[in-house]
Amino acid sequence: MAWLDQALSFFGYAVCHCLPSRTLTVGGDFLPVCSRCTGIYLGIAVTYIFLIVRRGFKVNALPSLGVSLAVAAMLLPMSVDGISSYVGLRETTNTVRFLTGLAAGAALPIFAFPLLSPELIVDGPKKKVFRPFGRAWDYSIWLGALAAAGALVFAPWPWLYYPLAILVVAGLVGIFFNLSLVVWEMVLERAGRWGRRPQTLAVAALTVLLVFSALNVFHYAAFRAMGDVGG
Repeated sequence: MAWLDQALSFFGYAVCHCLPSRTLTVGGDFLPVCSRCTGIYLGIAVTYIFLIVRRGFKVNALPSLGVSLAVAAMLLPMSVDGISSYVGLRETTNTVRFLTGLAAGAALPIFAFPLLSPELIVDGPKKKVFRPFGRAWDYSIWLGALAAAGALVFAPWPWLYYPLAILVVAGLVGIFFNLSLVVWEMVLERAGRWGRRPQTLAVAALTVLLVFSALNVFHYAAFRAMGDVGG
């Protein structure tokens, strides 16, 4: 499946160093991004799937303050792990990078997904307020799904490689598309042309493709320059 490998590499290489020593393998094959990025984008993908399945697109409000603070706290382990290992206070591992990235990535769609609601961008919620989590047990389902996805990365089954790799890249592309769509809809709203029309979706998708293409070129040039400098 050379074409699929190239597609996965196109998106992964655009945002990640992809160093083999810091990348997890499934069935002997390296995932498209490093261990920390794998956790981040897998967490994003799982949370998006959870929100769409459980809530559909009926989300027009950010989480309550208490939930927001709790979810935002999920970003701290990755920050502590990354900073402390970078400055030499401690050594970290790919497993720790992955798990802290998973927690951080899972938090991001909780804030980004509601922005897809026109009501939240234009006027704020008018009638009913639909938050990312509907019922109390949603939290257990969400955390259970994250734990299951995280465990599968370490499962000894080679056939899981492509499903997991695709899911990771889907999380990566999904968060970029989410933010791109929000930006374009805000621009159109200010121009008096509001509406989530097919054209808006197409422009947002094209923007994402151009961004990843530019990042690939920049990444390649940067690594090429470092290689030339190093002899």
